[in-house]
Amino acid sequence: MKSQLKVLIGAGLCLSLVACEATDAIKSANQIPAKMDQTNQNMSNMLEEMKKTTSGVHDQSLLIPMENILKEENHDSLSPVPFKLMPYGKKFAEAATAQELIDLTYLWLKEVDESLPAKDIDETTGSELPYTRRQVAKINNEKIARLVALQVIAGFTPQTTVDEIVRTHIVGTSSIEGSLRFEETAYSFLMLRTMFIRDVLLNESLLSRPLDNVGKVEESMKYAKQIDSIAKYRFAAKIQFKSRGLIGDDGVQLPEDSQPQEQLSRDVAARLWRSIFEKAQSDLKVVEREVGNNTEEDKKILDQERKRASTDLKILESYVKSWDATLG
Repeated sequence: MKSQLKVLIGAGLCLSLVACEATDAIKSANQIPAKMDQTNQNMSNMLEEMKKTTSGVHDQSLLIPMENILKEENHDSLSPVPFKLMPYGKKFAEAATAQELIDLTYLWLKEVDESLPAKDIDETTGSELPYTRRQVAKINNEKIARLVALQVIAGFTPQTTVDEIVRTHIVGTSSIEGSLRFEETAYSFLMLRTMFIRDVLLNESLLSRPLDNVGKVEESMKYAKQIDSIAKYRFAAKIQFKSRGLIGDDGVQLPEDSQPQEQLSRDVAARLWRSIFEKAQSDLKVVEREVGNNTEEDKKILDQERKRASTDLKILESYVKSWDATLG
């Protein structure tokens, strides 16, 4: 009996332990969904906070340069090179999305064309007073500042973003809702980009001085390629920019032929390639100099530089010949 009792007691203890473990396991299993839900919720909260942080950083990267673009003190030197606008326009262009750039271009072009400040009121008669010459000059300068800022932003926009603008708003292959809505704005954006790269980054900068080293030549080629890609679009004939917002001393819009405007000419790329090629042929030299730690290293570095120069000239010549064949 004692032996049987011990066996029963032992069996009972085992069953109790098993039951306890089973109960704990069941409780633990029952808690898993709740724990998973909590984990998922925590993950969602973390991702949401990250989105807010990312969005905040993005907004800040746009806000600071935009504040400086809009400051009147940065509008007193707009031509031929908008020195004060360029640093801020570049930062804005590099931070903005394709859609943000198109939205801004549409908004500012419309503002320039249609917006005028309220006129002063004659306190005696209550009627509007005509703009003074000073007011007209200020109005036109602010409108021109908007257009120049758009040129700067378009000119500094990364090529990948430009490609996205073309896909979404011209080609229409994007699945984004509203694609093609801003087709005309996209054409204007491309023309503004062309104008800035050609007039400021090339003609007023790199091409205004000798292209006497490979760095200058290759930087010129980089900008020429950006215009080249625009000139080669099959829809190039549609690329243009027109404004009708400038006013005369009488407060009335100036005639169309006195307003800022330009239609893309495909030979803009051909002319640039030829200009860069001819200047490089004339100016590009690899000067013997001490650049390394010893004469052997000097020779190696300068030989590499000569190879770059030779390759660059061949590439330039190929672009010139290609455009000559295209344009006849």
